[in-house]
Formats: sequence, C-alpha cells, structure tokens
Amino acid sequence: MPADPSVVSPFGRHVRRWRAIRRMSQLDLAVAAGTTPRHLSFVETGRSRPGRDLILRIADALMVPLPERNTLLETAGLPPLFPVHELGSHALEPVDRVLEKVLAGHEPYPAWVIRQPLTIVRANTGAEALFPGLTELTPDQLIDLWYGPGSFQDQVVNWPDVVGAGLSALRHTAANTGETEVIRLLGRAEAHLRDRPARPGLHAGSPPVVCPVFELGGQVVRTISTVMRFDTATEVTTSQLRIELMFPADDAAEAYFRAHQPA
Repeated sequence: MPADPSVVSPFGRHVRRWRAIRRMSQLDLAVAAGTTPRHLSFVETGRSRPGRDLILRIADALMVPLPERNTLLETAGLPPLFPVHELGSHALEPVDRVLEKVLAGHEPYPAWVIRQPLTIVRANTGAEALFPGLTELTPDQLIDLWYGPGSFQDQVVNWPDVVGAGLSALRHTAANTGETEVIRLLGRAEAHLRDRPARPGLHAGSPPVVCPVFELGGQVVRTISTVMRFDTATEVTTSQLRIELMFPADDAAEAYFRAHQPA
C-alpha cells in the first residue's frame, strides 16, 4: 500500500515548516540538498529515516539556525550536534574576550551586545550614558522604549524614519526565522505604530543608512550604526549574538560623545 502523502513525521513537520518559510518545494530542496524528491518525500512522511549527513545538508539548504538544527536532529532520533554554552563559561572565553575588547575599544561611542531575539546582555559605558539601564530591560520593554511614546521618541528627531526601518528589519527577521517570540515582539511593535504616521519616503538628501538623529541638551547629534556577528559560529549562543556599534556621523556628534564621555 503506498504511503499517505498527508502523513508527516515529527522531523518532516519541521522540514515542511522551514520549506514554507524559505518558499522551497520538495523538488527545490531535494536538488539543493543533493538527494531525490522521492527520498525527501519518504523522509518527511517517516517512511525513511534520515542520517545525520542528509539532515545537515537539508539544514544548510534551508539556512536553518543552529538551535533548530539541533531540533531537526533530535526529532530524527539523533543527538544534537551543536553545543550550547553560556557567556562567562570556559568554553566561550574566546567569545567573551572579543565582546569585551570591542565594547571597551568603541568608547566613548555607544555599543551593546544583543542575543536573539532581543535581549541586551552587555553594553559599554557610552551606551549606558545614552540609554540608562539598557541591560536591565526585558525584550518587551525594549520594544516599548523604541516604538512607543516616551524618552526615545522625544529625543529622536527622525523617529518616524528610525522606527519604520526598525519595523521593516523586525518583519524580515520574523519572516526569515519563523520564531514565535520574534513574531510576538513584532506584533507588540506594530500595535504601538498602528495610529502613528507612516514612515516618510526616501528623497535625494536621505542619508545612506537610517540611524537616529538625537536632540540632546539642545544639540543635534547625528549617528550611524553597524553590526558585527559571528557568522561562522558552531555554538548556539555565539550564533545568536550580534554587536551593535553606534558611531558619530559628523564632527559635531564626535565632539558631543567625547565631551560626554563617562569618567
């Protein structure tokens, strides 16, 4: 009797979910993973049990994050491959060293470390001076600070541009990862902006990167930011980290940050 194509194994449910996120058919995935559509169909329904090599090829083709790769392995009855360690542990000593050097070396400009989806685990003194208590905020509080009414909106001259860009990035992350927590945070951000003005369109004088322009103590402080990641991480926590670095965008901002450098 032929296998019922509607039957899906626990492993297959995860694969189909990621295929939907990446908009890949069985044929697309089979070609990318170096297998046949027939074998992939058998794997998804549970008629055939995948080996670790095939699972990792499927995960690569689907660009699955490391935590979900462990889930794929476990649902196929295999042990997880990618370790999980906490910052401060001996295993992540090289990562800790990088984080501390980057944060300290970036002074007096603000810099912080975010663990996905939205937990700030470290910040330098420049960041704490600009955003007091930054590392104590929960993900919900960060969303409220950034997208809701309050001090951030009051201080940011180009707030509609900034939150518009932030919302686009959050939507991209939600669509790209399918993470429940990211989707929930996106909904919270969208709720704040439901009755707010839409982001203005780009024009000839638009800056190359959308970043906050602050009004601090009567002075306009223009910033530009970039992000660092461990793109070749093979450990879960490291793969979830990103370092956000804020720079002065002009001489006036440079002078402001240096004049307000914490002692």
